[in-house]
Amino acid sequence: MSSMSQRSPLTNSEAWRVVGRIWNRFLETESAGRRPGQGRRRATTSNEDRYLVLTARRHQKMNATLLQHHLRSATGTTVSTQTVRNRLHGVGLYARRSMICRWGVLVYGGISIDGRTDLYNIRDGPLTARRYRDEILRPIVIPYAAAIGDDFILMDDNCRPHRANLVEDFLFKERIVRMEWPECSPDMNPIEHVWDALGRRVAGRQPPPQTLQELERALLEEWDRIPHLVINSLIDSMPQRCSTLLAVRGNHTP
Repeated sequence: MSSMSQRSPLTNSEAWRVVGRIWNRFLETESAGRRPGQGRRRATTSNEDRYLVLTARRHQKMNATLLQHHLRSATGTTVSTQTVRNRLHGVGLYARRSMICRWGVLVYGGISIDGRTDLYNIRDGPLTARRYRDEILRPIVIPYAAAIGDDFILMDDNCRPHRANLVEDFLFKERIVRMEWPECSPDMNPIEHVWDALGRRVAGRQPPPQTLQELERALLEEWDRIPHLVINSLIDSMPQRCSTLLAVRGNHTP
């Protein structure tokens, strides 16, 4: 017997309440359809959907698993790879399905007008808040800030290790001013374009890197070869970038 036939019929009072709700909905919205948000809660917010779409457009060879990891690192939200594919399908994009993952490298770098930090390879596991403080902030960012002087403002993002209490306490103790940063807003960060340039440079090497060690060496070499003019122009574009983002009310910018 089907589950539909097992349901008990509505009483007259219950039926009138259902009809009443539908009629009130029609009067409010001129539609009897379900309101957005009813039913099962979406796994991602609209900002997170935009982040996935933007990341997929910028990194066209990235598969659903890597996009899933990027979203978790940037927002702390964990979704299934099928949810990632569903969000991309909604705008006509399709994540690549990689049969074999050879290797990947996590790196850290910082930029400023006429300057950049050394590129740091983050090995042996994920980046935690403690590692961010001990391996990046203390040995890399603090000396770099001291060299720049009082004008230094740290511009990082909202990934969970960056915003942990121990990191906040450390930056306060070191008197490092941090820029307030809106969630899921890679359009606002000029270094995203530097990462794109770095990826294209490494991908264009002949012969291409064949091992993890060759990939790490290629990243270090190509990072140092990115012209200062490119970095400076990206930083100088921030006022226009902010104006454009405000004009589209936080949506995707061209």
